[in-house]
Amino acid sequence: MKAIVSALILAGLILLASSAASAGTIYWTPAHEWAPQGHSSKMAAGDLDGDGDIDVSLFAAGGITQFWNVGTSTEPAWQFGPSPYEDVPSCIHQNGGLGDLDADGDLDLVITCWYDDFVRFYWNVGTPLSPAWEADLSVFEGVPISGGYGSPRLADMDGDGDLDAMLGSWSGRVRYARNVGTATSPSYEYVGWVDGIPLASGSDPTMGLGDLDLDGDLDIVQVADDPSLRCFENIGTPQVFEFVVNPDMMIGVSIPPTSYGSGVDLMDIDADGDLDVIFAIGGGENLLFLNGGATPVEPTSWGVIKAMYR
Repeated sequence: MKAIVSALILAGLILLASSAASAGTIYWTPAHEWAPQGHSSKMAAGDLDGDGDIDVSLFAAGGITQFWNVGTSTEPAWQFGPSPYEDVPSCIHQNGGLGDLDADGDLDLVITCWYDDFVRFYWNVGTPLSPAWEADLSVFEGVPISGGYGSPRLADMDGDGDLDAMLGSWSGRVRYARNVGTATSPSYEYVGWVDGIPLASGSDPTMGLGDLDLDGDLDIVQVADDPSLRCFENIGTPQVFEFVVNPDMMIGVSIPPTSYGSGVDLMDIDADGDLDVIFAIGGGENLLFLNGGATPVEPTSWGVIKAMYR
């Protein structure tokens, strides 16, 4: 009988240990006074002018506009325009992401559009101080999108030193394309839908992608055309994703019930080493929340569990 009870306790501890990995918690502090205001849309954050602080690009039907950070890397101040994207054609329900795909020190541009079944890509052939764009549809050739309302993000998902692509869809689900090239010469292999990201409740979802809990893999924040938001923690590894819904990663973050989430991205706006989150909620208003730091629950190891019941 004693052996049976010990086995049951051991099984319970193993279950708790396996579930503990998804118990990461982050507390957020509103800092809306640091958010750019007057224009809100789908967005992508990145240092577009090479001055060491984060700028914000806005993607709307009329074209791509720009908030320049004229403050510092630890205390932002914003200037709307001029746009560095005048030569990039606009499209319906466009969304975009930024990333340095050729490791030349400036940010390149990926765009998805509502009616396209392909990914648009633009090399930055200017300089870190003065962007200029050159279209190249071959970069994402063979990577499908469908249904419109895409949400493209470029990030090193598998930890091999080059930028992969995560492509959201109108349904809220996310596609993954792995960079099987190099940090200076990308080549994309379409993998498929990412497990653990279910359908969204609202329409036109968009996502932010980054390591929120500083555990070495990338997590996802997603908003749709309603007041709800979703956070998916990667409790797997950079090589093997395992995304689970974890609302504890967004404690203190809320969108007013009379508003809707039209854009989101993650960025270290205060240069403290963790990722903050910005939401566009329509009507020209943006909300910024500062990351108070992650408090993950470490799972108990097999060795510790066995030692307890020898």
